[in-house]
Amino acid sequence: MQTLREFEEIYQATVTNVMRYWTPAMQAEIAKHCYDWGRFDFNNYLRRSSIRFYKAYQSFATSGDEISICDVGGFWGVFPLTLKKLGFKHVSMTESLKYYSSAFDDLFEFIQEQGVTIINIDPFSAASKLPGPFEVVTVMAVLEHYPHSLQTFMSNMKEMLERDGKLYVEVPNIAYWPKRIDFLLGRTPLVNITSIYQSAIPFIGHHHEFTIAELRDLAQLSGFKVVREDYYNYSNFGTPRWKSQLRYPLREIVNWLVKDSRECLAVVLAVQHN
Repeated sequence: MQTLREFEEIYQATVTNVMRYWTPAMQAEIAKHCYDWGRFDFNNYLRRSSIRFYKAYQSFATSGDEISICDVGGFWGVFPLTLKKLGFKHVSMTESLKYYSSAFDDLFEFIQEQGVTIINIDPFSAASKLPGPFEVVTVMAVLEHYPHSLQTFMSNMKEMLERDGKLYVEVPNIAYWPKRIDFLLGRTPLVNITSIYQSAIPFIGHHHEFTIAELRDLAQLSGFKVVREDYYNYSNFGTPRWKSQLRYPLREIVNWLVKDSRECLAVVLAVQHN
């Protein structure tokens, strides 16, 4: 298994390569349905996200490079591309290509040229012809963008897994400490109504963020068992610890003491067999 430093070196080089394909037209297209994304710094977001993807990598890194992996809703492709650079031989990602214009063609072509298979399906649809089975399926920063029941999605994930496969799910934590403070001060912890109002239908920003209890409930409702839980921050990743402690002393103390006050939640799930 690679160390964080080793993973980071490969991951950051991958982000650099991917961002060469990012254009103002692509950003304008996705911002049409989520107004705030028009001025969002996606490069910084991806740079800071290396710890998120390293956590996911750790969940299966010791299984060998022959395992089959599918990243659901891969979009940028940075995680699948990084896995290929790390030597994993069977890496796929899903995207529902009907939602993208030709502005994204060069990016998706680049991803496939690097050996990542792009599977064109809608994972939320019961009519989708599902790929697999895979030994590992990852779902990162996806569920919060869907406004409806997750019953079909979770059923599809189960069908995509091998019998003893693992599902890695990551979501934003609605109980993140700064969001608790926002709510205490009368501010919404979710997307502001102004952003939603200025976005075209369908709105594709965050509809629902999760608590760890909700993730456990989702697993149980869907016929999965929780194998492992993780809690972590990412938006300050790369900032020296002492700087964060000086600037946000209370947040740092609470995050250290109360793990479910951290920014992201992740679970490793396995199918519950009778």
